[in-house]
Amino acid sequence: MVRNWQVAKAEKERRATWLELFYDLVFAAAVAEIGVSLYVNYTTLSSFLGTVALFFPVCWAWYGVTFYSARFETDDFVHRILILLQMAGAAALALNIHGALGETSSNFAISYAALRGLLVIEYLRAGSRIPAARPLAYKYAKGFSITASIWLISAFIPAPERFVLWSLALGIDVAITIFIGRKHLQLAPNIFYLPERMGLFTLIVLGETIFNLIHSLSGYSWDIESTISMGAGLTIAFSLWWLYFDKIDGSIIRKFRDEAKSGLYLTWLYAHFPLVVGLCATAAGIGHLVSADQNTVLPYLDELLICGSVALCLFSIGVIHLCISFASGERKPQLQLSVYRFIAGVAIILIPILKLQMLPVFLILIVGTICIILILLDLKHHPHHRIPNF
Repeated sequence: MVRNWQVAKAEKERRATWLELFYDLVFAAAVAEIGVSLYVNYTTLSSFLGTVALFFPVCWAWYGVTFYSARFETDDFVHRILILLQMAGAAALALNIHGALGETSSNFAISYAALRGLLVIEYLRAGSRIPAARPLAYKYAKGFSITASIWLISAFIPAPERFVLWSLALGIDVAITIFIGRKHLQLAPNIFYLPERMGLFTLIVLGETIFNLIHSLSGYSWDIESTISMGAGLTIAFSLWWLYFDKIDGSIIRKFRDEAKSGLYLTWLYAHFPLVVGLCATAAGIGHLVSADQNTVLPYLDELLICGSVALCLFSIGVIHLCISFASGERKPQLQLSVYRFIAGVAIILIPILKLQMLPVFLILIVGTICIILILLDLKHHPHHRIPNF
């Protein structure tokens, strides 16, 4: 059914539409491409950081549409066409990720500029249809027009100046989101919709990384050590899913809207970026670990990749839940669970820091066991998941 134009009510329970879920599938392909690149480009710091940097424009392109939809509800013909065009732009973004820092960087920039340009049209339409939203919508449209122009211009500028323009445009995008959003709290994102969408994107990254892990290992011969390692790897992925989705609600957005607590809100929001990077890198790390010679000490870079990525995930989840605990007022139980995640992250990252060399199967069993312990602690202390007499 086609809905009339309206501002999304902050307290109205909303769920993602079928169109939005369809849109997510295209970004799943982009995440998968980054996962493949991380699996290959991890042996040097520059190649690893370059691949990680591509996460930001991909995430920010998805965030752009999500934050628009978190404020405005519509499903008319033009909106559907605009979403279809944005899906095409996201597909072009995914196709050019592999060489985004090299031979296809111009195409990557043009694809991102197109996505930003289409988002500008969405905001202009919202401003013209909803007078109350006009100041916010037109400010966003103006700001994103500037960044879209910078991305388009960068396509015709040689590297490395091209990448400087990318950084400038992304910095402006972030500043626009922070400063304009803070001035229009009456149009804060829906407290049900936005946490669900952030969770869905996290789930997309987690699902795509598991797919890449299985796909990358499909040609290997299996033995008992590899099988145990694969099982432990899937346990790690399941544990990270459990620990993230253990506490997700709209309290952080309600706090932001009612009390203008932007610090907590922005920390919660941007902590998702290292989380999705860590999830993708975790899959690459598990892939290298499972495919390694199980009778030989794991190379240091492989050890650093798996331990660093899992620790990054745990730190990020700890920060996210810490923000939610302060926003919801449930500080004591959630603070305790967040501290457990920080301690576990430190314990895991100490393995490569102390250069504790070990066989692959032992390392992944240790990391997997630490993750299981976190779940057991969650079961012991969480009021909803607690097992009687545990």
